Amino acid sequence: MHELPLVFFTVLGQSAVGIFLLAFISYQLKLSDGEQLKRANLLAFVLMAIGLAIGILHLGQIFRAPNMLAGLGRSPMSNEIVLCGAFFALVCGTIFFSYLKKHSGFARVCNVAAILVGLVFVWSIIQVYQLKTVASWDSLHTSLQMWLTVLVGGGACAVLAGVRKTGAIALSIGVVISLIAKPDYIDFVSHTDPMLSSQQTLFWAVQTFCLAVGLLMAVVALVKREGSSALLALCAGAVVIGELSARIAFYNLWAIPM
Repeated sequence: MHELPLVFFTVLGQSAVGIFLLAFISYQLKLSDGEQLKRANLLAFVLMAIGLAIGILHLGQIFRAPNMLAGLGRSPMSNEIVLCGAFFALVCGTIFFSYLKKHSGFARVCNVAAILVGLVFVWSIIQVYQLKTVASWDSLHTSLQMWLTVLVGGGACAVLAGVRKTGAIALSIGVVISLIAKPDYIDFVSHTDPMLSSQQTLFWAVQTFCLAVGLLMAVVALVKREGSSALLALCAGAVVIGELSARIAFYNLWAIPM
């Protein structure tokens, strides 16, 4: 699958934005401490770095990457690349300054800026795929599933990093909305392209199962103060795999009518 690098890039990038957002909210509400904030931000950095590294493979020839910036302001893809770079730079700045006690103010500024730029980055991804030329993508479901990954993937990873309550609430909300919207989405793509949609059943089934695991993870995180790190990691991994599976199905629905 040629678009597989984009699957990882978009899902991991959106999850990283979610972690940054939820960890900061949790810290501001005094539901988590500074160490948990650092841990969550570090996890977001790792996910974003992996997503970027894999996403670069989609370019084919890396040295041609600067050419994609020529359409900045006009091209959604160029905007996405610039915002991605800005978000990652601010993530790095946040982590760097957070470990320097004398520069905690800089860390806070970078943290807030990273969240704002990150949310615009997620929006820019949606603009790349909200295309009238691709019938199965020309729907509000495209926007919805991208934003839900921020809640679902970000929430699960936030719980793993120790941001339990805020992460679990976001994860629960994301899972419930996703499960409610799924039948309508499947019905939409089934009418749009019956042949392609029929080939995505397994991917959607995997996501549904993983969402159920995520909901269980959220409930446990809300009920119990402590939990097995290994079990949380397993559940968070399952949730991310579910989002990756759904994104594979999304890219598999790419078709331009002749």
